[in-house]
Amino acid sequence: MVKLLVLALTAATAAAMPAAAADGPRRKAPAPVDPAALSGEEREACAAELEVLEKRLRLFEGQGLSHAEAQRRNAASQAALDECARTFRLRRAADKAREADLAELDRRAGPDASDRVRSEIWTQLRLERLSAKPVSELTEDERAELKEGSKAEQAETAATLDKAHSRDPVFMRMVHSSLACYHGVRRDRIKDDLRHEEALLKLGQGDRQRSYALKSDLRQSDEVLARAREAARSYREGLGRCTEEQVAVLAHCLAIQFEGKVQEPACEAAEIQQYLRFIK
Repeated sequence: MVKLLVLALTAATAAAMPAAAADGPRRKAPAPVDPAALSGEEREACAAELEVLEKRLRLFEGQGLSHAEAQRRNAASQAALDECARTFRLRRAADKAREADLAELDRRAGPDASDRVRSEIWTQLRLERLSAKPVSELTEDERAELKEGSKAEQAETAATLDKAHSRDPVFMRMVHSSLACYHGVRRDRIKDDLRHEEALLKLGQGDRQRSYALKSDLRQSDEVLARAREAARSYREGLGRCTEEQVAVLAHCLAIQFEGKVQEPACEAAEIQQYLRFIK
């Protein structure tokens, strides 16, 4: 587990590196769109941007500026046309791809598939298509679709893992051990706070509502500890000690999760989250 934390911290450090260092050499910027090369549909879709660009070019050239200087001064208008043409082409390509996907859906599902089956096949098909495309070629709608599909896929994978982990005695021993250690420390802290609050109440200075809340928290920890002691009977070696590195790491991350503390990158590692997600 300690090795996992080191790996997680290393990954977090690498993620914080400047983008240029992480991504390597930058790609060459695409050439500006030539208005003369636009198709009729592209000219119609980008009519406003094209009109501004051409008017400004005529204005600058009418002032006696060279073509190169007019182009330089018109860089913002050119960029607007470039973006419009790029967006139009991406959307047109996406529409054609969707038509192809619908045809593929019919082929895979067959004529007798239910709506549920067709929906499942469609989701899988779209994820296959979008995952294979370079991110730079995805439209905003496609990015959102891929993100939602990935979330659903991750949730399904997590649910399958949780089910398997619930039957794994080694995994569950670690869960109960870390819970017992966290709630043991929490119970002692609550008891101290409760004694202090009750002493203030006797002096007429305490907060009765806080006292009730502390008692409720104490019962919660007692119940978790009772379940952990019961579970320990099924493990030949009982629960792990709180001084064991694996148990200590998980108990620490549990404290962060349950008490709303500032998250640590190491606790966000997938190897740690599989325990924390299960405990939730």
